[in-house]
Amino acid sequence: MENEMQTVARHLGKAPVDLEAIFDDLGIDYREAAIRTGESAWIERIGNRFNVVVNLNEPEVRRRFSAAHELAHYLLHRDLMQVDGDRMNRHEDWLYDAPGQNPEAPFTRQHEIQANRLAAQIVMPAKLIREKFSECQDITQLAADFRVSKLAMEIRLKTLGLAG
Repeated sequence: MENEMQTVARHLGKAPVDLEAIFDDLGIDYREAAIRTGESAWIERIGNRFNVVVNLNEPEVRRRFSAAHELAHYLLHRDLMQVDGDRMNRHEDWLYDAPGQNPEAPFTRQHEIQANRLAAQIVMPAKLIREKFSECQDITQLAADFRVSKLAMEIRLKTLGLAG
């Protein structure tokens, strides 16, 4: 039986990465909903099931990154999400991190950084980015191909040493 990271890796060969297929394969309930309270997305645990909800009111590129960010929390941090005891069973992420919105426990700032890094690796896989970049160096086109923001693509290219 393959582990979760192998399941994700099977989906990283074509742009744009099919996030909904990854959620399906992992057995995570995924949906987009009009959230009016300001959250970008959340992941919640109900028993042994996980749900990810992304704010439909945000642009597609933001929704995709938010979904990948919550997927990263599942892959990296789900052991912190317990339904009993004093640990949480739901974690909300806010686009604009005003004081008190993204609680520090049990996910710390480091957990959020880890989730962002893995999210970038999922929606913009290094091998695929390198292949596409060798064919086209137009950042706007690459961002469109991967359905991410231009800024996200610029950061990923710099991280991979492909742009200055």
